[in-house]
Amino acid sequence: MVNKRFLRLFLVGIIVLGVILSIYFVLAAAAAPTDLIIEQNVTSLYDEGVFTVNWTPGGGDVEANYTIYIWMNDNYVSGTEKNNSNFGYSWSNTTEANYTFTIEALNGTAIAINSTTNVSMYVDSTAPLVNWTNSGYNNITYKKNTELLTVNISVGDALSGVENSGCIFDVNGTNETVMVSNGWCNTTQLNLTGLADGNHSIDVWANDTVNSVGVNLSYYVVWVDTTVPIVAFSCSPTSVYATETITCSCSGTDVGSGVSNTSYTASPSTSDTGSYTATCTVTDNAGNSGSSSISYTVGNIKSSTTESSTKSYWTKTYVINDEQFEEGYTKELAMNNQVKIKVESAYHHVGIIKLTETTATINISSNPIQVILSIGEDSKVDVTNDGFYDVYVLLNSIESNKANVTIQKIHEEISDKEESSATTGEVEEEEDIGKFDEEKSSLIWLWIILGIVILIVGGWFLFKKIKK
Repeated sequence: MVNKRFLRLFLVGIIVLGVILSIYFVLAAAAAPTDLIIEQNVTSLYDEGVFTVNWTPGGGDVEANYTIYIWMNDNYVSGTEKNNSNFGYSWSNTTEANYTFTIEALNGTAIAINSTTNVSMYVDSTAPLVNWTNSGYNNITYKKNTELLTVNISVGDALSGVENSGCIFDVNGTNETVMVSNGWCNTTQLNLTGLADGNHSIDVWANDTVNSVGVNLSYYVVWVDTTVPIVAFSCSPTSVYATETITCSCSGTDVGSGVSNTSYTASPSTSDTGSYTATCTVTDNAGNSGSSSISYTVGNIKSSTTESSTKSYWTKTYVINDEQFEEGYTKELAMNNQVKIKVESAYHHVGIIKLTETTATINISSNPIQVILSIGEDSKVDVTNDGFYDVYVLLNSIESNKANVTIQKIHEEISDKEESSATTGEVEEEEDIGKFDEEKSSLIWLWIILGIVILIVGGWFLFKKIKK
């Protein structure tokens, strides 16, 4: 028979042991990790994919280790991770997704308990979109290196955004930074200073909030051109009489940005007498301008009766200046047209007195000499009798009853074997045009005087007859 006292003691022992074991297991249970946070992240929501998950022990029995459970876009990632540092787990994965972490604490008696809260982080590994917009320029843009470039760049990122982001412009190896404002990197101050003439590319990079960097692949090309165009400008003739026509032509070349426009007057005004200037301006696509100017004179037509009596033969006299005479003056002369020139301090004339289809008889005075020149023939004359040829005359062509002649001042010594005139044509017997006019005038006066005498004598005989 079992001793009742023993049974009572045994039951009491069982109860005490149960209480003790209950207290032990309660005291030995693991506590859930608390204060889960993510460190080394860029923002509270986004990171480029390298950060640390940290937590604080819950305060239960000493935990032996921790297990990290990971979800990727709400899908559990198979397998578990053990903590790789005290109360922390280092994460390195740039695969873009929303990652959620749950921490489980495990104590020495194999009791485990999960964190009461989870922590999440969005990994953003997509670079922002960087786009050139219409800045008023086309690709290629032509600029001087003294100018500033205006650019408008849109920057967008659908994940972490572009807070505190900026654009970096690479202008021929020199970086210039512009901060993003409301999704735009806009500037009117992009500096081109120091760029040599030629082709330059401009790249632009931009970062998003987590510092993923994007680059625009459709970069702009800026052609720097600081050289003015080369201008070719000519006008002919440069000495005319009022209302005569001057014809000008102008062209330009530019090896940089190319010629944009050419501005000049093809037929400058000759309505008023005086000295004038015609100008041609050539502008290239970068705005550089080059100019060339030519001076021309407009004179009055000389009356055939305003100079000496010898002028009655000439219907038109063209007066040229010393510079034109020095350079060589080319003019179409009709019959009885002449050019007035100045040699030293005296005036002389070169004029046409006869014309055929192939020859021109040219009078060179003051001491007149006439030469017959065929087309292409020339003549040299000493008009000052100082032993030097002074005037050169060349017959270029004959068209429409006009001789195209070139008259130029020369100074060539006459050798002992040469005469005061030398010509590839032939010398005609001199005809003193002025003397002819004077004799003609004298004969007229002679006839007038003779008529007056006849009238007087006739009147006297008539008077005597009436008186008788």
